[in-house]
Amino acid sequence: MRISPSVYLVGGSQEGLTYGPDGHIYLVKGSDGIFLIDAGNGYDVDGLKHNVEEEGFNFSDITHLLITHHHTDHARGAKEIKDRTGCKVWISNNTGKHLLEKGTDEELGIPYAKAHGMYAQDYVYIHCPVDRGIDDGEIFTIAGVSITAINVIGHSYDSLCFLMNLDGLKCLFNGDTVQYGGVIGLINYPMCSIADYHIGLPKLKDLGVDALFPGHGVLTIKNGQAAIDAAIKQLDSIFMPHSVGQTISSTL
Repeated sequence: MRISPSVYLVGGSQEGLTYGPDGHIYLVKGSDGIFLIDAGNGYDVDGLKHNVEEEGFNFSDITHLLITHHHTDHARGAKEIKDRTGCKVWISNNTGKHLLEKGTDEELGIPYAKAHGMYAQDYVYIHCPVDRGIDDGEIFTIAGVSITAINVIGHSYDSLCFLMNLDGLKCLFNGDTVQYGGVIGLINYPMCSIADYHIGLPKLKDLGVDALFPGHGVLTIKNGQAAIDAAIKQLDSIFMPHSVGQTISSTL
């Protein structure tokens, strides 16, 4: 599904593009190649490959896979995509690299998810070798595209947003940190914390984002900053003493 000359939605269960359930999987076309943002659950990599090729690209030409965070609907498919394309897998250094490579079931929250009916009892997380851990604020170039990584803790410790300029738009691929309308990605799940959101979300203030590409739900190519600002305003209405945030931050 072409969104702009450089951005395609090639996976996602809500749109019927892949089954999984998968979060949004984006393909970005740069001047020197193509790369993916997020990997889905890995149950329908054939469908993902089909969608990429339907847009006129070769699946084997994918050079990199950027993971917004380790949650299963965004990262479990990384291993098969890497095996089939030879791409480089990059994820946050802040717990993400460890969790994707060798996180235990307890660290990944799998017993909790099974106990609450979120995962089937025979569910297994598929680990994947990571080629590079990304640090907060790091700027790098992939396929000719300059990308700034922003670690926004709250939904998970390793949540990364990827900021880049494409087609004259300032684009933010933001995983599950914020959804359209200012919805905060706060869920009843281990490592998801309103206190952490108070530390992480303000990093997205005043970025001037045009296009907001979240991991689920509605995306927009106009005035994406409004959704971010609405989320920050909502967060500010939830009282959280600054000292609490300092204490949590110091443990990460």
